[in-house]
Amino acid sequence: MFMNKLIPFLFLSSFLFSACNRYYYKPTGINDPLFTDGGQVHAAFSGSSQEDNNDRSYFTDLQLGYSPINHLGLLGSYSTYAYRPYDKTVTPANAYIAEGAAGVYGAFGGNKAKMVIDLYAGGGGGSMNSDVNMNLRKLFIQPGIGIRSKVFDAVANLRFSNIKYSDFDPRGKDSSYLYEHHLVDTISGKSIDKGSYTFYEPGITVRVGYKFVKAQFQAAFALPVSLVSWHYNGLRFTVGLHFNLEDALAMGKATKPRNNED
Repeated sequence: MFMNKLIPFLFLSSFLFSACNRYYYKPTGINDPLFTDGGQVHAAFSGSSQEDNNDRSYFTDLQLGYSPINHLGLLGSYSTYAYRPYDKTVTPANAYIAEGAAGVYGAFGGNKAKMVIDLYAGGGGGSMNSDVNMNLRKLFIQPGIGIRSKVFDAVANLRFSNIKYSDFDPRGKDSSYLYEHHLVDTISGKSIDKGSYTFYEPGITVRVGYKFVKAQFQAAFALPVSLVSWHYNGLRFTVGLHFNLEDALAMGKATKPRNNED
C-alpha cells in the first residue's frame, strides 16, 4: 500500500523538478547486483536519451560487482551525461562520475528464488564541463531489498547521497548570469561550490531474462533533502543488459564435452 502511493509521488516530483535542458546534477544509476553467495561477478551496461525542443541529453551507466566471500560485496560504477543543444551557439555539456562502494548482504530462500537484503556505502568523484566547469565529490549510503531468481530480479533501494562541488570556473560568465541560474546565491553571495547538498535517491530495478543475461530496466530518483536552488534533474531512467558471469561460467562447464576414456 505504501509503495503504491510512493511511486506515483516520486514520478510526479521528479518531473516537476526535471527537464531535458541544462542542469547541474542528475542521480547516477544504482548498482545493486543482488549477490547471493561468494565468488559471484556481475556486470551491467545501460543508457537512455531524452529530447526536449530538439535539445538532446544522453546518459550511460557501466556497473561492476564482485563478492570475494559470502556476505561481502564490492561495487564499481562509471556514469556519464551529455547535453547537446539544438542551437549551436549554446554551450554543450559533458559530465562523468566514477563511484566505488563496499557492503554486506544476506540471502534467504530456496533454489528457485532468494530474497536479498544488502547495505552498501561508498563515494566517488567526477567533473562537469558545461556553461560553467566544476568538479564533484559524492558520498552515499545505499540500503536495498530484492528478489533474485533465474528469470526475474527486482530490487528497491533507498540511497542517500551527499554531493559537494569544487574548482568552480564560471568560464567568463558575468554575475547576472550566475545569479539567474542560482550558481551564486542571491542572499549569501556564495557560489555553488561553497556548500554541500544532500539528496534522497530511491530507485527501482527490474531484470528479466534467463540465468546469466537479463534485460535491465531502472528508474533512479533524486529528491533534495537540503536546500537546492540551482537546476537539477530528478529522474534517471535507463535500459540495458545485466550479466551474471558466474552463471555463464557454470553453464560453459556444464556443456563442455568430456574426453572419452581409453
